[in-house]
Parts: sequence; C-alpha cells; structure tokens
Amino acid sequence: GPAEPLPQTAQVAGQQGSFAARMLNRGYDLSKQGPPLLPEPDQSVDPFSLLRVWLVARGLEEAPEFSFLSLGLLAYIGSGKALNQVELGDVPIFNYAGRVAFALWRTVYLTKQAATRNQALILWDWLRTEAFGRDFTRL
Repeated sequence: GPAEPLPQTAQVAGQQGSFAARMLNRGYDLSKQGPPLLPEPDQSVDPFSLLRVWLVARGLEEAPEFSFLSLGLLAYIGSGKALNQVELGDVPIFNYAGRVAFALWRTVYLTKQAATRNQALILWDWLRTEAFGRDFTRL
C-alpha cells in the first residue's frame, strides 16, 4: 500500500534535505521517475572512481528509499519551561517537562544553528534578556 504520511516538522525536512544532498553527492541521477540510479559509466563518469566502486560493492546502484528516523519532540511552552519526548525511532529514551526540558530545548536549538555567529548572537540575546528583561520599546 501507499507509504504512511510523515509528520510536517523541521526534523523530517532536515532529514530529507540531508538525504537529497547525500544522493546528489554520490552522483545518483535524480532526474528520472522511479528510484535514483547511478549513471552508466561513460566519458563523464569514471567507472573506477573510489566512490562508485564503493557504492557498487555495497549493492547501491539503486539508491535506497528515504527513511525517517524520529528523534522525538521538543516544545517550548513559555515561562522558561518546555516539554520533550526523546526517542530513537520507536524506542522511547526519556521524557521531561519543566526547566530540565527547557535546558535541553535551548541546547538543541543552539546546536542546530548553522553558523557560530548565529549561536553567539542567540546566546547574547538570551543572556541580555535574563539580565535586563525584554525590550518593549517598539511595541
């Protein structure tokens, strides 16, 4: 039957983006219908490139299907509190609520930032808000 729909979350989108990048970096042809295939060796494709030999040796001439791995849920609920449910696929690891969950939420939020500059700016904003409160001058 048809595949079960995936949740519409950033976690799914991030994993799908990483999967698509991996397929492109490995040289799979994504322009055709059906499962992505390694292109046939010709003038533009070296049949003995290390990557191609490795993929063929592992039986990956046809790309595997995307598979979502749930890592759980994080939700900020306000007032320095959050909820989290950490899991690996269908295996629950732990659940927390309150300040401990908020610390985990902030840690994950910071580590997901692509640039160190963004991490520093966010940290600075959090520290400034703790010290001086929110800036309401432009409301």
